Amino acid sequence: MLKPREEIKNIECYQIASYPENWDMKLDSNENYIGPSTKVLSAIKNTTPESISRYPCYGKLYDKLAEKHDIEQMFFVLTNGADEALSAVINTFISKNDRILTVKPSFAMPKIYAGLAGAQYLELPYTEKWIYPIESVLSTIDESIKAVIITTPNNPTADIVPKDNIVQILQKCKDIPVIIDETYANYSGISNVDLVTNYDNAIVVKSFSKDYALAGLRLGYIVSNPENIKNIKKVLSPYNVNSIAVEAADAALDDEQYLNFVVNEINNAKKFLSDEFTKIGAVVYKSNTNFMLVDFGKHKDLIFNMLKENSIIVKDFPNTNVLKTCLRITIPTLSAAKRLISLIKTKITLVFDMDGVLVDVTNSYFEAIKYTYNYFTGKRLTNEQILEAKKLGGLNNDWDLTSYLIEQSGFKFSYDKIVEIFQGQYWKDGSGSINSEKLLIDERLLKELSGKYNLAVFTGRPRPEAVYTLNKFNIRHYFDKVVTMDDLPPDKQKPDTEGLFLIKKAFVTEYLIYFGDTVDDAKCALNMPSAYGVGVLPPSDKSDELKELLLQAGAKEVINNINDIKTILENIENENRQNCTQY
Repeated sequence: MLKPREEIKNIECYQIASYPENWDMKLDSNENYIGPSTKVLSAIKNTTPESISRYPCYGKLYDKLAEKHDIEQMFFVLTNGADEALSAVINTFISKNDRILTVKPSFAMPKIYAGLAGAQYLELPYTEKWIYPIESVLSTIDESIKAVIITTPNNPTADIVPKDNIVQILQKCKDIPVIIDETYANYSGISNVDLVTNYDNAIVVKSFSKDYALAGLRLGYIVSNPENIKNIKKVLSPYNVNSIAVEAADAALDDEQYLNFVVNEINNAKKFLSDEFTKIGAVVYKSNTNFMLVDFGKHKDLIFNMLKENSIIVKDFPNTNVLKTCLRITIPTLSAAKRLISLIKTKITLVFDMDGVLVDVTNSYFEAIKYTYNYFTGKRLTNEQILEAKKLGGLNNDWDLTSYLIEQSGFKFSYDKIVEIFQGQYWKDGSGSINSEKLLIDERLLKELSGKYNLAVFTGRPRPEAVYTLNKFNIRHYFDKVVTMDDLPPDKQKPDTEGLFLIKKAFVTEYLIYFGDTVDDAKCALNMPSAYGVGVLPPSDKSDELKELLLQAGAKEVINNINDIKTILENIENENRQNCTQY
């Protein structure tokens, strides 16, 4: 087994995908989402056989870069992407045990290249989000610092390092190279290339990836004092940039109008996204790039996974503490941005109890209660007696209700035994009276509601029974969250609000509207911040007495049938939106 040199041993490779990933929207790598100019595509299409069979020539492209930046050709050298540019500069000027100074968080590759050179990489944290810590940088520069790396606009924070800050660093560093990576400068409209004519230690790194959309061709360049360029060329291969990339870049520079179009499109989409993310309570940091850093707080994982499930990938930072609640999102087109927002835009969440609301349990649970009661007491139980007990509240499920009724008749039996007999009648592994239930809500209504609202179920049933019934009626797919008795400890069942909190955590939501048919359901909604309780009269009890009890327990309104839901939703939204907090 061959052993690598010591500097390589503890360096982790930068991970890249081996094959194209099938995302509808790939927003994790800051590529130009719009794509290259048609002139670029035409230039590639018309490439001659000689362009491929012969080694490339760079003079024409150097001429155009010199004209673009109004600097002589000798100030430039082409590289295989900005990555090679950074590597080449470090390999040219940095020796083993030298110290390189930068800030964090920032672009990852320079740290890897520094490690390969055996250098020490000193990263100063931002003291304020995201304002370049110039005082800290200046005070840290001493004789041990052999290079300073500045990324502006910075990745992933999207902030600009003010030019006067850069000048201060250049003046203090004197003979120390100051590497200025301005890969995203065309989006900020601010460049520091002009500094190379006044400061011999200024080394500017540029790229064609993010603005001209040539990421797949890997093309960058370095701008610096001619003597620096001469030395940097010594560590580069003689034909390090391929001829197709050169022809594409040549065409791209001939179409500055297209670049302006791209920047304008990105800025319009950026403003839209910024406004929409702010509306849902996220913190949007100012962006001078084609990406934005957004702090979604406790909802970061939810939003990341929600987008991923819809074939949209953005950049997550699970191992970077200062960014752990943030996502970096490449700015797409405005139409694509609108689609992204439609997937995560805050919605009202409708929460449904199952028994008596979604499902008629008169011939299932009621019959199981009667059967179990008769099994232990030898007496018959009426629907009216069951309903009277339900009105009391405080009985978390029908097992508790049955146990209570048995005790009220003067009998005392093991709770586990009561549950066993009850389940033998009701469940029987899916073959019991559970199959006599009827769906109360119109499936067409559910489909309509799912297009506008988040839908969830909060039930006192065990999970297997809840899922079985939802699947049996083919409505499970309408509910993005189902909370059952199995998801909560015994002391957190209804009317405790823990179940509603679990549902609220599962969505980016303004508030919840909870539809329930019991006193405990109404109390649960009443005690939950940003929730609105609606009582639903079950098929077994349409009485004024139950309606009054639900209102007294905290229900804001009571409807006779769950299919009447549309008649009140609009009023509820208008009247309560102002009183409900966003996340």
